[in-house]
Formats: sequence, structure tokens, C-alpha cells
Amino acid sequence: MDLKELIVQFVSSHGYTGLYLFVVCDTLIVFLPSKAILSLMGFFVGRGLLSFLPVMIMAVLGSMTGVSLCYFVGRKVGAPFFKKYGRFICLTPERLIKAEVLAGKYGALVIVLSYFVPGLRHITPYLSGITRMPYWKVMLFTAAGSALWATVFIGLGLILYLGINREQ
Repeated sequence: MDLKELIVQFVSSHGYTGLYLFVVCDTLIVFLPSKAILSLMGFFVGRGLLSFLPVMIMAVLGSMTGVSLCYFVGRKVGAPFFKKYGRFICLTPERLIKAEVLAGKYGALVIVLSYFVPGLRHITPYLSGITRMPYWKVMLFTAAGSALWATVFIGLGLILYLGINREQ
């Protein structure tokens, strides 16, 4: 069984709680197929196995929980730690500098858009903590970005389900 199958089985068997835990882990810089899983959740919504609103709530809450943890790690250990050890989690000093510049220049907008840029979504919460962006601002824009992100990919899964069933 490969990683995707394990994730699908976990989320399928644990439902909304499984989705929440999956999104928390995904946000903690563990690169998981979150877009595919959210789209699968949309497919499950179409089949009537899950309901749209609880799936959305779990995706947003999972993201906010993961971002909170990352934010406080970034705030506590700061830039020196990530400059020294970041390469072990695909966060090279060059990427850290680029991301710090983006976060400093565009701040909240980066948080929202980072949900659609591979890899950026995983380092933005750490950078928000490192740059000491106000926590309320991070959470506000995380809620907005994750809601948009979840809506897009859950919606794609729902559209896929509807398209498949229309052909039958």
C-alpha cells in the first residue's frame, strides 16, 4: 500500500477527525497530497458520505491548528535555527531569505496566496512567527486562505463526482 492509499484509508475510516488530523500534519511541513485528499473529500460529499460544511470546518480548523503550532515554533526558535537546520526540511537559507522578504513586503496577502503555491504554504507560518507578525493577523488570514483553498479543492472533487455521474 502506498502513501496515498494509507492516507485515503485513514481519512475514510476516521471521517472528519481524520481530515482534521491530516491537515494539521500537512501544515507542519510534512508534504502530503493535501489537494488530492481535499478533492477526494469533495467526491465523498458528492456521494453523500460526508457533508460539505463539516469537511470545510475540519479543513480550516486543521490548517489553523497547524499554522498556530508552526507560528509559535518560528517565534520561539527564530531565524538562526532555521538558517542552520532548515535544509533538512527543504528550507535552504536562500529560500528562507526569499520568503522573509516576501512575508515582510506582502505579509497577510502572502498567507492567503501561499495556500496555492507549493511549499510556500508550509514555511509561511514559521516565517510569520520569525518576523513576529501579530498572531491575530496570522490567524485571520490563515482562516481566509484555508477557506478559499479548501473550497477550491473540495469543489473540484464535487465537480468531478457530478461530472462522472452525469455520464452514467
